[in-house]
Amino acid sequence: MNTIGNIIATARKQKHMSQPELSEALHREGIDKTVKAISKWESGVTEPSCSIFLMVCRILGITDVYDRFFGDTPEHPITMLNDEGRRLAENYINLLVESGKYEKPAAEIISFPPRLVKHFMLPASAGPGEFLDSDDYEMVDLPNHAPKNTDFIISVLGDSMEPQFFSGQQVFVKHQDSVENNEVGIFYLNGHSYIKKMRSTPEGNYLISLNPKYDPIPIGDNDSFKTFGKVLG
Repeated sequence: MNTIGNIIATARKQKHMSQPELSEALHREGIDKTVKAISKWESGVTEPSCSIFLMVCRILGITDVYDRFFGDTPEHPITMLNDEGRRLAENYINLLVESGKYEKPAAEIISFPPRLVKHFMLPASAGPGEFLDSDDYEMVDLPNHAPKNTDFIISVLGDSMEPQFFSGQQVFVKHQDSVENNEVGIFYLNGHSYIKKMRSTPEGNYLISLNPKYDPIPIGDNDSFKTFGKVLG
C-alpha cells in the first residue's frame, strides 16, 4: 500500500511542479499551507486532512486515488489490463463519449423561490415612526448579499450614523423586541423612528449616534418607546 506522502510527491514531480508552486496553487484555492507543511506530508511526518488531500489530488490531476493508494481496484475490470489494454479501453471510452449517445443525465438543478421581505417606504429618522406598525411597505426579493435572517429592509436618512451608515443606504433588520447594549437597532421614540445604537448606563438608557456631532437621545420612563429590530448590516 502506498503512502499519501508518496502519492503527492510522485504526482507533483510527474507534473513538474515544485513544492512552492503546489503551496501557491493551494493558496489560490483558499488553503494556506506552507512549503514546510507540504514537505512534512511528502516525508510522512504528517498527513493532510481528507478535504485538503482531495484538493491536492485535483491540482495534481490524480483521478485514480484508489489505484495510487492500494495498487488495484478489484471491482474495476480495467485494473486487470496492462498498459496497452488500458490504452485501448480509454480509446473506446472516448469514442462512446464523442458519440453523445451515452452521456450521463445532467444533475437536476434545484431552484429555490426568492424570499420576500418587507421594504418600508419611509426611512428611519423620518417621522412619524408609527409607519413601522402599518402597511406602508412593499414586499421585495431579499438580495443575495443580505443576511439570511433579515426580516425587513429600511433606508437611512441623515448623517447621524456615519461613518458606518450613510443617508440613502438600505439596511437589513432582524425583527426583535430588544437589542443588547451597544447594538444598532431600529427604534420608535415619541412618534419618530430612528436608527441608533442602544446604550444602557446606570444613569439611564440612550439612543446614540455614531456621528459625534449629535448628542445622545435620552429615553425617559414616561416616553413612548419601542424596539423594532436589530440592524444586521
